[in-house]
Amino acid sequence: MDNDRTKSSPLRTLIEATPLGAVALILAFWWLGWPGIANSDGEVPPLEPVYASSAEGLEAVFSQAGYFWPATQVPPLTVQYFPDDLSDTSTDTRKSLFFRTLLPLVLAENTRIEMQRSELRQAVNGDLPEQRRVNIIKRLAAEYDVEGDPLAEATTDSLMNRVNTVPTSLALAQAAIESGWGTSRFARQGNNLFGEWTWQASEGLKPRDRAKGADHYVRVFDDLRDSVRSYLNNLNSHEAYQRFRSLRARADEAGREMTPTEMTAGLEKYSQRGWAYVKEVRAMISGNGLEQAVANARLSGIPERLALR
Repeated sequence: MDNDRTKSSPLRTLIEATPLGAVALILAFWWLGWPGIANSDGEVPPLEPVYASSAEGLEAVFSQAGYFWPATQVPPLTVQYFPDDLSDTSTDTRKSLFFRTLLPLVLAENTRIEMQRSELRQAVNGDLPEQRRVNIIKRLAAEYDVEGDPLAEATTDSLMNRVNTVPTSLALAQAAIESGWGTSRFARQGNNLFGEWTWQASEGLKPRDRAKGADHYVRVFDDLRDSVRSYLNNLNSHEAYQRFRSLRARADEAGREMTPTEMTAGLEKYSQRGWAYVKEVRAMISGNGLEQAVANARLSGIPERLALR
């Protein structure tokens, strides 16, 4: 992972070198160039990278973009890492900065999944050449860990069960718990928001309190968006979360959103704490009003060509 926080970025340089009172004018010119892949993180949908070395600087970016918590119109920003002084802020400020940092990342990655799901539907039901259908299904099967004949019904059914969005409120709640509101060692040094493990020393950080004989590491990610993408893929592909996916499919078939109980009922294996962890996630969702806060949240500035079908 490149964790060098001195890397150059036009937006970061301007934020750190300019008095806060002048940030508004700078951001106004910056936003005029949106949307443009050349100035983005290169992902789809594209987000504008932000490097803020302090909580004050991050608040300035959000405030001058008119981005407050809760939000319905969410600017397409991808904060690369949490500032080191986040733990020094008040509880309310820390929560607000944390949720505003995570929200565009989760919305963007869910948009990516929606696009994949639409592509999968075309491959299954659309009038596409067979090789094109096979290519689409093989690519998605590799990402979502599904085996079998690409054109077999069992394969495509399994993919339809996996290639689906994760409730935004659930992602925000788990990230807050697992990362200590962005202040944990693994969040700060490894951009790891969800406590994901690896068994490759070169890909992770060694837990200081790792039990004797244990050989796991906590994964390191290039940036926060990578951590969000990995988390969504984990819920969508790991066998431990089959119940979560089944409950989601049931809600989809009924044409409704998942309830907090359904969101969390399949997560008892996410933590060694089992149902105590499930109850904590539910309390995080309800205690912070996350369902209501994100119910109408949408990314602004996404090009029309990326609009979902």
